[in-house]
Amino acid sequence: PARRLSKTRPRKDCKKRARGISVQFLVTQLDAELQKAFGDEYNEKTTFVDLAEMLWGPPEKRFEKTVDFLGHATMKNIDRGGKEGVSLCTAIASQFKDVVSDATHFISWTWRYPVRKFLRTLAEYCESHKLDKSKTFVWICFFCNDQFDWLSDGVNDGVEAFGNLLKQVGKVVCVVDDFFAAQAIYLSRVWTVFEVFTASVENIDVGLALMEDAKHRLFKAGLHELAIVVNVLDAKATDPADEKRIKQLIAGEDGAATETNTVVKQLFVKLISKELMG
Repeated sequence: PARRLSKTRPRKDCKKRARGISVQFLVTQLDAELQKAFGDEYNEKTTFVDLAEMLWGPPEKRFEKTVDFLGHATMKNIDRGGKEGVSLCTAIASQFKDVVSDATHFISWTWRYPVRKFLRTLAEYCESHKLDKSKTFVWICFFCNDQFDWLSDGVNDGVEAFGNLLKQVGKVVCVVDDFFAAQAIYLSRVWTVFEVFTASVENIDVGLALMEDAKHRLFKAGLHELAIVVNVLDAKATDPADEKRIKQLIAGEDGAATETNTVVKQLFVKLISKELMG
């Protein structure tokens, strides 16, 4: 497990420095810390949406009562005038040695994923690509954004921040739950589709990390049986303002997002073909 630091000054919020957390820490120490903090409430079925409520309360009562997990809720944030509350990434960097550094991979995913299944997928990706988990630092919005800022203040331009961040990191990994249209969460979320499209048009390297169930189904069915359906205009975002702006950006001249849908689908066909060929 990662070694705790005795005394460290809080760092600036990692979202501005494109800082990431090591996969090794996430799949070992973080999982253990969550189990210790929440007991049986944290289990195989716990999604990131659930975890957000456990940490910061339900959306309608966000931050009325918070759990000071790893000290993130009481640490002073110099970027917000000394108010309490920093990103989980910042809190982790203040307590554990060598587990936060410049991000090597931007993770495209959704909060609807179960936490443990998501973390196992990251570990498996590192293993299958022969990456050292202790030196693979992933930028994950849940951990690396200051949620006290993003979820409550409502002044951030997530679309603009994302574009700058993606270029800084330079490598995207899509954590995908499924490719069969009726089951796929990933392709139903406007942010993930937008991330993949942006990476593709900016010629940023894109990798694929399939969740365990999807991988089994993929190898059983093969490429010819897949039903990859991409329709940006049907995709949703939690924040209506984000959804509206992203759709306006990528709807295209025809207003139907034809180019976006085609680019994303072709990219995934390429990634899946590569996965099947090993």
